[in-house]
Amino acid sequence: MKNGENAVSGRRRRPLRDVLLACMLVLLLAQALIGTLSLSALNRLIADNTAERVELLARDTSAQIQTGIDLGKPLAQFFGLSVLLDGLQERAPDMRGASVVLSDGRVLAAVGKAPEAAPLLHALASGRDEGKGVTLSALGAAQQAGGGLVTVAVPLAGTATALGGAVILQVQPQELRKNTLLTENLEVLALTTLGAALILALMFRYAMPLHELAAASKTRLFVPLLILLLAQGLYAAYTIQTFRHVWVEVTLDNTRIVGQGLQGDLDRVLGYGIAPDHLRGVERPMARLAAAFPMIGEVQLLDADGRMLNRADAHGALPVSMEGGASDGLVFPLSAQPGGPVLAQLRIVLDERLIAAGVRARILDAGTVVAVALVAAIELFLLLALLMDRAFSAPLRAATGEPIGLDDSSQVGLVVRPVMFGFLFAMALPLSFLPLYARSLLPPESLEQGGAFLMALPIAAEMACGLVTALLAGRLTDRRGWQFPVLAGLLVSCAGNLACAWAGSLPVFIGARGLVGLGYGLTWMGLQGFIVVRSPAAYRGRNMASVIAGLFAGHLSGAAVGAMLMQQWGSSVVFVVAAILTALPAAGVLTLMWPYRHLLSQKAVSFAAGPSLRSWAALRKLLATRDFGMLLAGCVVPFSIAQVGLLTYALPLYAEAYGATAGSVGRVLMLYGFCVIYVGPYMARLADQSVHKKYWIVAGGLVGSAGLLSLYFASGIVAAALSVVLLALASCLAGGAQTAYMLSLDNVQRYGAGGATSVMRAADKFGQMLGPLMVGSLFASLGISGGLAVTGAVYLTATLAFLVLAPRLRTA
Repeated sequence: MKNGENAVSGRRRRPLRDVLLACMLVLLLAQALIGTLSLSALNRLIADNTAERVELLARDTSAQIQTGIDLGKPLAQFFGLSVLLDGLQERAPDMRGASVVLSDGRVLAAVGKAPEAAPLLHALASGRDEGKGVTLSALGAAQQAGGGLVTVAVPLAGTATALGGAVILQVQPQELRKNTLLTENLEVLALTTLGAALILALMFRYAMPLHELAAASKTRLFVPLLILLLAQGLYAAYTIQTFRHVWVEVTLDNTRIVGQGLQGDLDRVLGYGIAPDHLRGVERPMARLAAAFPMIGEVQLLDADGRMLNRADAHGALPVSMEGGASDGLVFPLSAQPGGPVLAQLRIVLDERLIAAGVRARILDAGTVVAVALVAAIELFLLLALLMDRAFSAPLRAATGEPIGLDDSSQVGLVVRPVMFGFLFAMALPLSFLPLYARSLLPPESLEQGGAFLMALPIAAEMACGLVTALLAGRLTDRRGWQFPVLAGLLVSCAGNLACAWAGSLPVFIGARGLVGLGYGLTWMGLQGFIVVRSPAAYRGRNMASVIAGLFAGHLSGAAVGAMLMQQWGSSVVFVVAAILTALPAAGVLTLMWPYRHLLSQKAVSFAAGPSLRSWAALRKLLATRDFGMLLAGCVVPFSIAQVGLLTYALPLYAEAYGATAGSVGRVLMLYGFCVIYVGPYMARLADQSVHKKYWIVAGGLVGSAGLLSLYFASGIVAAALSVVLLALASCLAGGAQTAYMLSLDNVQRYGAGGATSVMRAADKFGQMLGPLMVGSLFASLGISGGLAVTGAVYLTATLAFLVLAPRLRTA
């Protein structure tokens, strides 16, 4: 009897151990994600600050050279360049090399090892980011970071507006400060993770008995989630404070650097015996200093007693008031000789408005990391709930005794959701920069002749290939099982992303994105096939909704993470990471879904039934109807055109035109995902309760078209974010109502619900393919805002046509 009790006890300990290990695994994964994102963002912040410092030093030297050029001295005959570069070396101890080059790359003077000039000069000449690590700063300097080096090229104007040459400075930053920051950040991450793990272990050991874990209650999920959120909240608070502190500190350091240059110049003038109150024209160098560094609000010259002598900002001299203007700032004492008495003071006042905006931007960066990590943590805990259920349940078997799975058939959507999340996370990584990467592969002459249309071709090829495989995957699932298209699609997607990373020309990149589209269509339709075949009809909609939520969660997280990775490591690295991460959904298929590979020989006729199983005459007749045909032409296709045309193609180009970074694009894309995930279900419930689904579809079209049209009247990244939110709301309003409206049509019932659903899915893919081509063509002729406005007008016209021509039906 005692042995029997021990055996029972042993069986009870295993589920508890499995659940605890699963919780620990989820905790480690979630903390690893937020730690990786935070460290990556912090590393990027440090690199940007270094590049800004280097640019300030190079710009100070270029200003002296440009003054001589403006006075008529040709750059090729400029004497004293080596002396100016030697002065740079004194001010930048970590300098590796500096040079002054002509626009054709010829080196006129150099100190140390002359940096490679060709890619930087090409970016300066073209006036745009070149990809492959070369970017343009807000003030027009070309920057390149990689291999532990930071290189900056500041342009020198030649005749008229042509590029005459550049001052190029390359530094190898000291890693002491950076390593200290990263080490401290890792220590906080480790402490919060260990603390959360200890609390979890104690909670499972003493606070939650085995029978509570076995019960399918929310408590067992809520408590671990609360512990994880507490750990991430503490780490996030530390990260936000670190971002703010680092940015403010580096801004002050950079201000000191530029201020020391003018301080030295004024010290030399005072050394000639000129009194501070007799300096003439001193406002001009003060104004140049303010213009060189946007964070400077005002530069002041005061006498030894603190009385105001001169003031200037980036626009020129300012009136000297008795109050003396702003009094807070960095003060640089001026003297006629080193160690001599202070004769005057140079005070630099920072622009508080820009400082506050910069702090908000750093907090927004950290907040983005927290939001992405939170979405991923929720998905991981849904996976944890699935693992808990499996730990306390026995395998399901058919009447013949054959195993058919491990989970309740009404919950199979939770089995597929982690796989879908991981797959879309990988696929969405490059979404924030696809057209920009395509542009970097275009020769300069192609940019002026149809460049906007050519940039749309990779996205259109991806959508077209996705359409082809979407039409074929249903029959393939019936013949070979769901696992064949899913795994084949993952393999093809991996190969496509690797091909994107190594693409050296636009045709190769187009073919690579086509491969990605083929893989995406196979995997997506294979996962849908699993839901349709394995889920009972009564629970099919619920399970599909769960999978769609996982899709958008992966989409919003992947787009934001990809944008951050691109800013730090470049586009090619993002494609490689996307290819590597396809291993995660493959692992999910081989573990979570693999018990279902031997399904009973049941067929889901509605999944495979498509246009190929109907006569072309019947299909033409269906498309020509006033109800189903108008639904496709007035709603499904126009929305898909607007969705892909704006989110995937237009948004990166629009954001770049207004000076926004890829990180901003990723954050805007996150808004779309958040609306669909958290607002969409609420809207769907309201639409289900309404008997007039047509009005919900029309409301979605009106809201979505208003978002696109708004970009004609408003501009900037905030306007773009509003447009994306309105398009997301349009999806929420019309998405659920479209299917119910379609299934209630008599023509659809006669044709077959499964076949009509497949036709609607194909129309959706067709619109996604057409979107970038249409918007790209409009961009070439009307510009960005005009092209989006015309797209919105087409969307609005199609919606109104559906309102007038389509019948109004009452649905249950």
